[in-house]
Amino acid sequence: MSESCSGHGEQADPMVAQESSASALVGVERGVSWWGVANHVIPLLGTMVGIVLVAINGITLEMHLVAIVMAFLTGLGVTVGFHRLFVHRSFETYRPVAWLLAILGCMKGEASVLLWVSEHRKHHRHADALGDPHSPLLAGFWHAHMSWLFVRTYSFDPREVPDLLKRPDLLWIDRHGFKWYLLGLFIPSAICGLVSMSAYGALMGFLWGGLLRQLYVQHTTYLVNSATHLWGSKAYPTADGSRNSWIVALVTLGEGWHNYHHAFPYSARHGIRWWQIDVGWYVIWFMARLGLVWNVRSPRFTANEPPVLSQLEQPEGSPIGHGIVAAPGE
Repeated sequence: MSESCSGHGEQADPMVAQESSASALVGVERGVSWWGVANHVIPLLGTMVGIVLVAINGITLEMHLVAIVMAFLTGLGVTVGFHRLFVHRSFETYRPVAWLLAILGCMKGEASVLLWVSEHRKHHRHADALGDPHSPLLAGFWHAHMSWLFVRTYSFDPREVPDLLKRPDLLWIDRHGFKWYLLGLFIPSAICGLVSMSAYGALMGFLWGGLLRQLYVQHTTYLVNSATHLWGSKAYPTADGSRNSWIVALVTLGEGWHNYHHAFPYSARHGIRWWQIDVGWYVIWFMARLGLVWNVRSPRFTANEPPVLSQLEQPEGSPIGHGIVAAPGE
């Protein structure tokens, strides 16, 4: 999406525009988001209660397994669904697959597909500059990591998501985002309760596979906004502070190769070398082999070299025009 979001053609006062952008950046006059506060305090409290109960009564294998599986699936909903499919249109897929990915992302605790996509496209458009909703270089680590979520209002900019607004199916999923989130808490509780045939099992499924899992996936995802714009290696000279971090990549299913992502924002593949673990890419690759996805976009590779840069070429219809990009793969 290449159109500017600067209004109706009137020339704005530069000082007013700068103050407005700065206010948007740090959340001034945007009010407190009580959903944002509750969505982080409740998982923290639930995790603390869960740890106490585990110390007293112990925990079973199925409780661990349910938490791991739910973390993996909801993580895929964000990295493969919200991010690579809906934000960057890195591949195409059948609608039921897109629906499943959207619902899994909502189960993580994001609640809104449209809001997530809108904010992330805004981040790419203004990366580490005024207008970026979560730049640690401008507003500090804590702001980029999570405090920006406490002050924003939960509404999206329709100018950032015109493609999604044409999808009644995704709009329906988005309207029911909170219900999907609650379902993501109910499923582990139901599984553990049925396996153990006990109320304690159901409670621990809710706390361990629900709230603790949410806390883990939340904060590992937030490291992409905070840590990978401060620390790590910078393979490509992007205009922002994006860095590559193998540690963040391990805990986010591949999102930690953030400098590569900002260099090639449309690419379905974030870890561009064979040894750079990118679980999100492995899943997309596997789905492509099954015929579930197609038109997978990635940089062009040579035999032993990383992608060749082209600062001009970008896939047709790509919604993000930020950063260095590579020619589409063949």
